[in-house]
Amino acid sequence: MITRIVKKLVFGMGGCASRPNRKNKTNRSNTHKPRGNITTALPDIKGLSNAGSCVGDFAIGDLVHLDFEKGRSSNVTIHLTQLQYHSQIDANGLCQEEAWFDSVSIIESDTDDDFTSVHGDCLHFASVPIDQLLQYEVSFNDKNLGPTSPQAPRKSTVIMFSVTRKSIDCVEETELCAAEKFLYRPRAGLQIPFSNHEIEKPIPGSWSAVSPSVFKLRGENFFKDKQKSPAPNYSPYVPIGVDLFACPQKISHIAQHLELPSVKPHDKVPSLLIVNIQLPSYPASMFLGDADGEGMSLVLYFKLSENFDEEISPHFQESFMRLVEDEMEKVKGFTKEQAIPFRERLKILAEVVNPEDLHLSSTEKKLINAYNGKPVLSRPQHNFFKGPNYFEIDLDIHRFSYISRKGLDSLRDRVKHGILNVGLTIQAQKPEELPEQVLCCLRLNKIDFVNHGQIPTLVTLQDNDKSQLILEDEKND
Repeated sequence: MITRIVKKLVFGMGGCASRPNRKNKTNRSNTHKPRGNITTALPDIKGLSNAGSCVGDFAIGDLVHLDFEKGRSSNVTIHLTQLQYHSQIDANGLCQEEAWFDSVSIIESDTDDDFTSVHGDCLHFASVPIDQLLQYEVSFNDKNLGPTSPQAPRKSTVIMFSVTRKSIDCVEETELCAAEKFLYRPRAGLQIPFSNHEIEKPIPGSWSAVSPSVFKLRGENFFKDKQKSPAPNYSPYVPIGVDLFACPQKISHIAQHLELPSVKPHDKVPSLLIVNIQLPSYPASMFLGDADGEGMSLVLYFKLSENFDEEISPHFQESFMRLVEDEMEKVKGFTKEQAIPFRERLKILAEVVNPEDLHLSSTEKKLINAYNGKPVLSRPQHNFFKGPNYFEIDLDIHRFSYISRKGLDSLRDRVKHGILNVGLTIQAQKPEELPEQVLCCLRLNKIDFVNHGQIPTLVTLQDNDKSQLILEDEKND
């Protein structure tokens, strides 16, 4: 009996072959109670790999005929009415798909039992391989349907089969497939946990608040003595969260794909500042091409400081407003004044706190010592987006110079051992704009930027549209 069920159900899935409804002729000969056991031996079944993609090809009206091996002449006809699939990951990280057949059986048996249950409510086959596990439940609720009572009503019961199989849809790297996760419009700031490094040892893979004074910026007399000093110990924006997403391609204006936190609005400036650092995960190439491809988005979230109006100087408030409004300013050129965007004053701050833990080569040590913590202009690899009560800054590392991208690529495997201070500032061009202040900053504690499957993929509507176009092209071909 079970052999025929499995052949019907499994090969119907694996071969994706739809069949029209067929009626089976029932046997009305003399019958006896089915006392024998159902066989636990199953054949070596192949062709299971396409089941997940061919669910729709299994005919809803297919009929399955069961006859008990030692039940002599008891016949059962099952009408398959529903087929659903559920994916799961087993303890070994293997991707499995589980097919549930919710079936309604039409009993046409001549047995004289009012109720018969085969081995209780559920039977497990111990001898079946893990990829061919079959569980079933069979119960009969028939009145005596002998040749003398042809008009007796037919009774029905529910038979549920569960067939679990290994899937070859997940390629060899089952670890990646096991941990892969997709997010659509997730709540912002929940992917990387917060760690208070002032009262406890930083947790690897977390972020912390850090004082702006860890960065050295242009001091009050910079245009006279060219000296830099620790920045003031306050900033317009304070950190509230960090996310790290895997992206099939660069995602610009990432705020529109997230559920942003609610913050109190301010009458002058955006209350929420979002910094989207777009990191490539493909090998650095000397030729940029379209400077796009698979990568990650490290998203930093900041809210306006409660002491913004009291602590932040009027000059810095004005500078930030000019950056938000994308104002132009005139600068002296070789022959005449030129108008350039005020946003070109934006600078990136990045500092490795523990370079000794990165196992650097002699050349890498020289580069780190020369540029560690020094502000770098973000132009032209930046983009800006304004939304309701937020301002987003995108920093496109995909378009950085080849030397910079190559250096980041070589350190990718070791960044998980590093503690990084990251921030932004606006360059001062006049004495009245000094000292420079940090716009926003935070600390990243040993975050792994190599995707082993632990980094969730952010799904956007654009990705869905592209998938639909690909499917349509394949159909047309």
